[in-house]
Amino acid sequence: MKIEVTFKSDSLSPALREYAETRLANVERLGEEFRMSEIVFRAEREEFICEVILHRHRGEPFIAQERAREGRAAVDGVAAKLEKQFIRFKQKRTQKNRRPKGDE
Repeated sequence: MKIEVTFKSDSLSPALREYAETRLANVERLGEEFRMSEIVFRAEREEFICEVILHRHRGEPFIAQERAREGRAAVDGVAAKLEKQFIRFKQKRTQKNRRPKGDE
């Protein structure tokens, strides 16, 4: 997966970039490969805002945003939101393919 990291302010560290890349690379372990991922960091007042867009090969992308006082906490929050979205998506897709038990 290609990962693009963008900082909208200069006050963010390269260590945060590395942490975000490794943390979001783990999202692929859920069972789908993504074409590209965009990570956008912004710093507003005393908060970090992290927004992630995971582009799938087909279909709509997964998008999540999190605000936190620390950059790592924002990345962790976004990763958790994306995992929840992906699990819900997988559950919907598998339930669609199942027939009701009474139809035999």
